[in-house]
Amino acid sequence: MTLDVSIIVPVYNCELYITNCMESILKQTYSNIEIIIINDGSTDNTEKVIKDYLLMDERVKYLYQKNSGPSMARNLGIEAASGKYLVFVDADDTIEKKYVEQLYQKMIVSDADLVCCGYKDISKYGIIEHSDFKFENTQSIHLMMKMVCQGTGGVLWGKMFKKDQVQVNNLKMNQDLFMNEDLIFVLEYVSLSKSFSALEEYLYNYNRMNEKSITANLDISYTNNFISVCILLEKILDRTNFETTEKDKIILRKIQDFVINIVNQQSNDLKNIGLVKAVRNIKQVVQIYYINSKVNEFSTQLYFEKPYIYLLKKRFILPVLFYSQLINALKKINNNLIRKKVVL
Repeated sequence: MTLDVSIIVPVYNCELYITNCMESILKQTYSNIEIIIINDGSTDNTEKVIKDYLLMDERVKYLYQKNSGPSMARNLGIEAASGKYLVFVDADDTIEKKYVEQLYQKMIVSDADLVCCGYKDISKYGIIEHSDFKFENTQSIHLMMKMVCQGTGGVLWGKMFKKDQVQVNNLKMNQDLFMNEDLIFVLEYVSLSKSFSALEEYLYNYNRMNEKSITANLDISYTNNFISVCILLEKILDRTNFETTEKDKIILRKIQDFVINIVNQQSNDLKNIGLVKAVRNIKQVVQIYYINSKVNEFSTQLYFEKPYIYLLKKRFILPVLFYSQLINALKKINNNLIRKKVVL
C-alpha cells in the first residue's frame, strides 16, 4: 500500500508539550500517514516520551541527531519521508482531527502544488482565528508569494507540499539561517509551482503560550540573520520577475514588521531586561544601516500601528517602548473582558 502523507515533527527539549502534539496527530481521521519524529539532541525527557509512542503505534518513526537546529532536523525528516505529500508540525503545537484529511482531499481535488489552511493563534491574549491566504484556487505565483511574505504566511505548518517537487528541485532548509529559514523554503517552493489552493477552515493550532521572547542579550547575529533572509528574499523575487516597486514594498514591510516585533519583544520582557538595556537593544537594531535607511519609509493603515511608525521615524525609542506597554495592557484588559463574558 502506497503511503500518502508524511508528517515531519522536529523536537528539542519539549517534554512538557510533545504529548499533546502527538495525541492530536494520532487522532487524525485520515490514517494512511507516517509520523517522523526527529530528536535534535534533546537533554530532557523528550526521548522517553517519544519512545513510548513508538511502542504504541507502528506509524511513528524516530530519528536522532546531535543538536544541530531545526533546519537540519527537517532536512533529515524530508530525506526519510516515504509519503507522497509532506506536512510539518511544530512540537509545541497541535492539529485538528481533520487537518490531514482536509488538506489531502483539497490537494487531490484541486491538483494544486501547495494547499494551505487557516490557523488558531493561541496566546496569553486569547485565541484568534486567522488565515494569510484569501483565495480558493489560484495560478498566480506573484499573488501567492505576496501572501507568503505577509504575517505568518511563510511558516511550514498549515500547508501540504508535494514530496516529488521538493526532491526533484533539491529543496532544503537553509542551515545557515536560524530564523525565517522556513520562509525561504516556502518561497523557493512557490516559485517552482504552478497552482495553489486554500481552505477556509482553521485546522492548525499555533501555540504561543510557550513562546520565548528575546532576552536582554539581543545578539547582533539575530539582526544579521534577518538581513540575510531579506537578501535571499530579494533574489527570489528578482528571479520570479517581480516589479521593482512591488519587490521594494515587500522588503520594506518585512523590515517594518521586524523592527516592531523587536520593540514588542523587548517591551514584553522589560522587567527582566531593564529599561536602559531595552532602549539600547532597540537602538542597536534601528541604527544598522540596512534597517536605518528604510525607517523613514515605514507606513501603515492600521490605527494602532500609526504611533509606532511616527515614534520610530523620530527615533523616539523610549516613547515607543511605553506605547508598546500600553498596547499590551489594553490587550490584557480586552482578553479579561472576553473571558468574563464567556463565564457569564
